[in-house]
Amino acid sequence: MKFIVMINNKGGVGKTTSSVNLAACFAKLGKQCLLVDLDPSASASIHLGFDKSNQAHQTLCDFLLSSDRKLNDYIYPTVQQGLFCLPSEPALSDFYDEIQREEQVDFFLKRSLFSKKYSIVLFDSPPNMGNLALNALAIADYALVPVQTQYLALSGLDLTVKLLDKAKRHLNSSLETLGYFGTQFDRRTNVAKFVLNELQDRFGKKMFKTVIGVNSKLIEAYHAQKPINSYFPSARGAKEYGQLAEEILQRMK
Repeated sequence: MKFIVMINNKGGVGKTTSSVNLAACFAKLGKQCLLVDLDPSASASIHLGFDKSNQAHQTLCDFLLSSDRKLNDYIYPTVQQGLFCLPSEPALSDFYDEIQREEQVDFFLKRSLFSKKYSIVLFDSPPNMGNLALNALAIADYALVPVQTQYLALSGLDLTVKLLDKAKRHLNSSLETLGYFGTQFDRRTNVAKFVLNELQDRFGKKMFKTVIGVNSKLIEAYHAQKPINSYFPSARGAKEYGQLAEEILQRMK
């Protein structure tokens, strides 16, 4: 069982889209995968059909409030066979910090809480280095960093790299940065090509070969509340995430 944190300190880089669609691709490749939504925006949960405002279901908040705290009671199957979700809701960050102060504990999520039936546990972290992201990094094997192929993404990336290094030194010496991959790549622009070249020069073999391009079907899949490989399996986005998932699995070997 491998624990992966999808992380970037900057918002809008395709982190949630990548978390959902990679998790679905892992499941399609025969890996039992659990997606843990640690982002209070709950975008990954909504993407997979778990919208707290439209239907009654328990979330990670309910787990935190539970006296017995059996994590499996808060995990749900999704439309993709082999893919499961531990959903979030907007109150998550406040709940987590408040209960953490009350109970005077470092972190609530521990590896021992997760069923060994999952081959991969993938965390979609919030776009900051608060307690939720730190909890995930403290128990993870790998960090996976999506990078938007735009100029502003390069300056913000330095902070993420430094924070990952700090997490490795102070929280989890076993944490490894599995790699970086480009997102929202617009093949028509010189800016996207320049940024991608800069990333490849900087990170070398840590950059994955697969790049996730701009694709309207990815947006449609979100609104349909399905992963792209279920919504439109022939879309370019579905093929790119499938290729990236295979690269990731190969690198973890």
